[in-house]
Amino acid sequence: MALLETANYSDPLDPLRRFVPTPLRTRFRIGALTVLVETNDFSLLPALSLHTATDDSGSSARTWKLVRDFDAHGSLQEPLTLRTGQLTVVGMGPACVLGLDHERRELFCFIGRDVDRKTFQEYLVPFLCRLSAETPEPNSWQTADGVREDALEV
Repeated sequence: MALLETANYSDPLDPLRRFVPTPLRTRFRIGALTVLVETNDFSLLPALSLHTATDDSGSSARTWKLVRDFDAHGSLQEPLTLRTGQLTVVGMGPACVLGLDHERRELFCFIGRDVDRKTFQEYLVPFLCRLSAETPEPNSWQTADGVREDALEV
């Protein structure tokens, strides 16, 4: 799908645009973390050090899906952060809304058309890096589904 086609993405079964194609992909490093970025807009590729190693398995891997929402207008506002269990949701007005699943280590972010490259690189990228770095590692006493091992009957 051509990049221009993603600007006209319209699917009546996907009003939240969760399945907008994000054909652009790259990996970079934030300290010990490896971040895989998927996006539909070249201007949303972070200007950070690329990561060229092929082994991204392990607890240090994170995924960011950054979707340029061409229908969302306005500038960034002060972040309003809601944290509950394994999920963090941040709203910055109509220009940006994101969700971070700590358990799956996935960040999903919608960025409006009026957020320019400079604002993205100087404000949003450091913000996303901080959020990703704060994602806790899985506890040794939890199973993959988050149930405490000592709560399981033997």
